[in-house]
Amino acid sequence: MKRIWVCLALMAGILLLTGYSTRRVRLFADQLSFQLETAAEALHQDDVPAARQAIRQGARLCGQMRRESVLYLRTGDFIELEASLQAAGSHLDEGAQEEALGELGRASVQVENIDWLTRRWL
Repeated sequence: MKRIWVCLALMAGILLLTGYSTRRVRLFADQLSFQLETAAEALHQDDVPAARQAIRQGARLCGQMRRESVLYLRTGDFIELEASLQAAGSHLDEGAQEEALGELGRASVQVENIDWLTRRWL
């Protein structure tokens, strides 16, 4: 009988961890999507400082998520996403807005993939 209770407790713990991590990733994806949209709109309006700030904030979110969620998430996706945002920032520093928009598009696809993975299970 104790084994059954231990198994049920383990299953409940796994479900709680899954729900928590899914909620965190969805919140992260929403925040990052907002930052990417803000950066793209700023670039279309030729407001490079605002775009640069949104990209930095997005990279900061990726780094924070990668550091805090290493126990229950695949960190490779967040590293790749952070690299795309840093590349977009580098392109803006060089004055290459079209390349920065391309990197922002690539980052948007990665955010959608991360969000889709969370919605696939729950």
